[in-house]
Amino acid sequence: MNNQALNKNLIERVAMGDLLRRRSRDSASQTAIVDFPDGERRATSYGELNNRVNQLAHGLLEKGLKQGDKLALFSSNQRDMLTVYFACYKLGVVAVPINFMQGVDDVRYNLEHSETAAVIHEAMFSEMVHACTQSNQHIKLTVQMGNSRGKSDYSLEALIEHQSCHEISDRIIDDRDTAHMIYTSGTTSRPKAVESSHVALTIAALTGAIELNINKGNRMLLVLPLFHCAALSILHPILLRGGCAVLHAVFEPNVIVNSLEQEKIETAVFIPMMWHALLATPNVEKRDFRHFKLGVYAMAAMNNQSLEKVRSIFGCVMHLGSGQTEFAPMACLFRDKSATEFSEGNYWGVPVCMVEQAIVDTQGNELANGEVGEIAWRGPQVMSGYYMNEQATEEAAKFGWHHTGDIGLIDNQGQLLFIDRIKDTIKSGGENVSSQKVEQALELLDGIERAAAFGVSHPHWGEAVCACIISATLSEVDIPHIEAHCKAQLGKFEVPKAIFICETLPVTGTGKVRKVELRAQYKDVFSALNE
Repeated sequence: MNNQALNKNLIERVAMGDLLRRRSRDSASQTAIVDFPDGERRATSYGELNNRVNQLAHGLLEKGLKQGDKLALFSSNQRDMLTVYFACYKLGVVAVPINFMQGVDDVRYNLEHSETAAVIHEAMFSEMVHACTQSNQHIKLTVQMGNSRGKSDYSLEALIEHQSCHEISDRIIDDRDTAHMIYTSGTTSRPKAVESSHVALTIAALTGAIELNINKGNRMLLVLPLFHCAALSILHPILLRGGCAVLHAVFEPNVIVNSLEQEKIETAVFIPMMWHALLATPNVEKRDFRHFKLGVYAMAAMNNQSLEKVRSIFGCVMHLGSGQTEFAPMACLFRDKSATEFSEGNYWGVPVCMVEQAIVDTQGNELANGEVGEIAWRGPQVMSGYYMNEQATEEAAKFGWHHTGDIGLIDNQGQLLFIDRIKDTIKSGGENVSSQKVEQALELLDGIERAAAFGVSHPHWGEAVCACIISATLSEVDIPHIEAHCKAQLGKFEVPKAIFICETLPVTGTGKVRKVELRAQYKDVFSALNE
């Protein structure tokens, strides 16, 4: 290797592994992570974490893992999930976090499509990993976390034991080398693998620290799964700033409320259903949340009544962060109590500091405020592309914009209003119906916990609006009452022509409804009208 080129790269590069090394030098004794193995609190300093990462990196090198190889990771939120991520970052190995809530077929697809060379997993995922790797010729190494190797080749502790704590400093990492590869949730088709570079993730971390006002020593709680980009986009700014990430593997409302209080948490990110569960925790209003300053919600809107209750009980401001995996992922932020043109709607707000936002037509022309089109973004945190999918990569980058596949408008206050996914828009009787709008109307009714609106084939309307609802009191659901409510809230063409009561909805690992499954399940509901 050219020593001059290596030295230059070590000095000036943008590489995610260097983020942890820097904090281990200036904040070695500060707590980086708190987690709870077997229910016991464990605190790990930046120095301890960095040493463990380096030991694992040397262990993986010893077993033949090479720069550019893919390493799949099956883990819940705990210390060694971060150990594996940062060992990959330092080695120039591509981390491939796996959504373990997928079915076995999708997991097998992730491993085969990514051409994964190594797998590291928690013991609880041993059977899934074993089933998905037996016939995979790409996989050369399997490792089980902990002291036991189970059915895998090695245990994690065996790889780490007796290894050097010295930094990995013998490889050139280019800014646009892929740092990790995350599979999209696949709400409409097979998941696509989004390649995010070292510089994209670094810019996203800096942006998160700026926009969420994360300072040195900030304490943040994370229960969103770290196989997902949303959780990583919060973790990275905390580590960048030398803060403390309090990790929970499972969302248990009572446990989370205790942690918010006892760990003196300042910032936390939850999806709306989690916020609602916290609000329902007994005596939550009597807890001491004096340190809590900022709540963030993501992946769905919250109504004003719920937001006001969160502000009152937790004493925090509430921002909505939105984006997608392809933008690592936060591209825009709707700040608490921002001025908007319309009183209702799923507002996504203004672009974050390193992102440019526009609404474009099908030819890539930018549209004026108030005009409906596709939401498009530009910025250095954009993905490098979809792995082994050149056509989808080119389609997403047409006309010099990243195309989101979402429909929206920018109002006269400069705020982005999300309307729907392009693929979820229902075309009924010549009118475009926003599935989101229908869902929001249904969820205004007491007793409806969640709604999913979708279109199915209809002999007269082309597509008919249908909705599945989950109710806390299934036996007492009054369909005529729901229909009357919809007629009062929605345009005539937007009112569901069929409403189905469900105990569950098919969702991805991040809670998004897989409407492709609902459309398939109910595709023949109006077929008798053709006879």
